[in-house]
Amino acid sequence: MGSSKTLKILNSHLVTILLLLFFVSEAFSKHAIYYEGSKLDIPRIIKFVVFLLIIIGLAKHLKSLIGPLVLAAIFCVGQIFLVDGFKMEILVSCAKLLFPIFLFIYFNNYPILGRSKKLLFQIFEYILIFNGLLIFIGAIWKVHWFASYPFGRFGYNGLFITSGTSSYVYAIAIFYFLLKLKKDFLKNWKTYFILVCAILTGTKILYIAIVSALVIYFMHFVNFNRSYRRIFISGIIAAVALLIYFFFFQYGIFNEIRQEKGLVSSIFSFRDDLLIEQTIPFIQENWSWANYLFGGILDLSLRSQLGFFDIFLFWGIFGGLFYLYVFYKTFVTFPVDKSVLYILFSLVLMVFLAGNFFENASVAIYLLVLKEKLITYGKSLS
Repeated sequence: MGSSKTLKILNSHLVTILLLLFFVSEAFSKHAIYYEGSKLDIPRIIKFVVFLLIIIGLAKHLKSLIGPLVLAAIFCVGQIFLVDGFKMEILVSCAKLLFPIFLFIYFNNYPILGRSKKLLFQIFEYILIFNGLLIFIGAIWKVHWFASYPFGRFGYNGLFITSGTSSYVYAIAIFYFLLKLKKDFLKNWKTYFILVCAILTGTKILYIAIVSALVIYFMHFVNFNRSYRRIFISGIIAAVALLIYFFFFQYGIFNEIRQEKGLVSSIFSFRDDLLIEQTIPFIQENWSWANYLFGGILDLSLRSQLGFFDIFLFWGIFGGLFYLYVFYKTFVTFPVDKSVLYILFSLVLMVFLAGNFFENASVAIYLLVLKEKLITYGKSLS
């Protein structure tokens, strides 16, 4: 009886436990990378075990697994048309891409309710505040462990293992507080705390999140008349233009990249070079008609690190479109008004400019938090 009650409690707070597990394990792994020069296997083992448990937990909901199972089959077809296509690293990467879909399906079938959801949001905010304090410590005292990058580029992300993870997490955090606070978004200290953390993280996709959140706030949550609203939006656009000019044409690493390789390489952080010099030549030399439909990859270094392009590298034209469809259908289970639509569009823009969104299991957990907040927000609309 006691063990049954314990299991019930664990299951009701599963996503909160996963959130803490992923954050803590990756913090240890980041410490190992920065101070011991090696990456711990603990985060990968935890995620693998979680993936298996999710699959087992969905055994009674086979109908909901049709989408990801079809995606797995499409992936296998694409790899069959390549020589030595089933390398372990490629299979692991495919599993990573499928993980968020399985995660969303699991919690669509086992919804997070009541106190469990409230606790999830509290823990999420505690993690952000704790990690934010470490970002401030890192920025003030130049603590290497809390840096976003292992080399000289500016940026601090606390205990998040990569700059990509922290970028998506703080983008999600900005939209989370926007949905939570609505018209009080710019009246709460947590908003300013998160915005400063996002700026100190030092990645340009976070500026997209900041600008998007401010535009949504002034357009949908503040009762200005039309003329005042236009003034504020015009001010935001002018500020964005100045920031773009400052960072890409006057100061810092993006200006240096622009001078050396051009504006496009500066915007995409050399990912366009990877696409043109590695990804496209591999496709031209190795793909048959079947691969154009179902994808195929032999080496992870062939990825462009641009989220949407890499989806089509793994799954081809038909499989890539189907992957995006399944991802959308499993994630968007909430009402979509204009503000939510703008948030989704902002996420799409960020993924277009950066990589490691779909295959990052940690990002998937934080996306789940945003999804739950979007569900809560949707209920407030009805």
